[in-house]
Amino acid sequence: MSTTLTLTEWRTTRGLALTPAQVRLLQQTFRAKVEAESWTPDGTVRWSVTPTSIVGAASADGADVVVRPKTPVGNVLFLLGVAAGRKADTVLDDVVQLAQAPDLTTAVAALFARVTERVLQDGVLRGYRPVSETRHTVRGRVDVAEQLRRRPGRGAPVAVRYDEHDEDVLENRLLLTAARALTRLRPHPDVRRSLHRIVAALDDVTPLRIDGPVPDVAWTRLNVRYQPAVDLARLVLSGSGLDLALGDTAAVGLAVDMNSVFERFVCSALADVLSGRGGRPAPQDTTWRLDERGTVHLRPDLVVYDARGVPSVVLDTKYKVTDGTSVPSSDIYQMLAYCTALGLDRGHLVYARAEGVPALVVRHGGPTIVVHSIDLSTPPRELLQQVRDLGSRMA
Repeated sequence: MSTTLTLTEWRTTRGLALTPAQVRLLQQTFRAKVEAESWTPDGTVRWSVTPTSIVGAASADGADVVVRPKTPVGNVLFLLGVAAGRKADTVLDDVVQLAQAPDLTTAVAALFARVTERVLQDGVLRGYRPVSETRHTVRGRVDVAEQLRRRPGRGAPVAVRYDEHDEDVLENRLLLTAARALTRLRPHPDVRRSLHRIVAALDDVTPLRIDGPVPDVAWTRLNVRYQPAVDLARLVLSGSGLDLALGDTAAVGLAVDMNSVFERFVCSALADVLSGRGGRPAPQDTTWRLDERGTVHLRPDLVVYDARGVPSVVLDTKYKVTDGTSVPSSDIYQMLAYCTALGLDRGHLVYARAEGVPALVVRHGGPTIVVHSIDLSTPPRELLQQVRDLGSRMA
């Protein structure tokens, strides 16, 4: 019978006796720093483990590992909900009811189930998808190239291409795959029943096999009602770092990268504030280059454009806590590059707690780099107000 190893994000635990499977799980899934600390006379290794920003729970080869977030579970749910594109006030209502969940896995599964069931109440989305197959009767158009490749000079069956209008579209496939993956994590029975209802509602949908990056969805007025649920599904599937596909897997679990969640939360919440003041937010803007030849690519977390299409705000998030007097030089150099490329005299760095760090003014007429702090330990409503106040100062 396996025992569960429970750790806390960014907190070092020493003197641990770990199985080889636990070491692999910590290193590969949670990207933890695992170091041999000492050896006992019988040859047993004692390990020192420092988890990074990956939190959650995972199991493999009889090893169970839980990495708890340093932020309260309710706050993590709030960050996840806003990061997934939902309106902050709506997320607050869910957090009140889900904040007392016994663990992060159950809480995330419950949040996904609630959002997805709301989406499906208005009916399962249908859409057109391309189909290529061989048939004894022609449907759509004959795929001449495929027919010549497979059956040159021969008759039926014929290779054809056509568009099918049904429920087996990418949006539903992402929801189904996430629901089935979360069910395997054995959340609370009430949550598991909700996930089973989602799976049953998507009975005519084919699950995805996630072997690489999770597919993105193109949003239009026809499918935008699905966006909150699909974005949560993509966070579950892409943030896990695990093989959550159907069939045999090396590991099963839910692991969330708080770096990514913090970045998406700040940018999404600030985008709402700044767009309401006439700005056009562009998260993860890849249009900028540092050098004249265009060989050095830049990707700020958030650029805001004014009504003329000129950048007015550039921002980068850092999910780390400073020592209260300074920030890493590499962060300053990065923001200096952004301000230089965008022609701005001010840039913004947003940290998870960086109180008391003064603004930095670059010499010889360079830009001012302002350091902001978001205290993730405060209740969600206060957390939201911090970001709104930050947006007001930037506008």
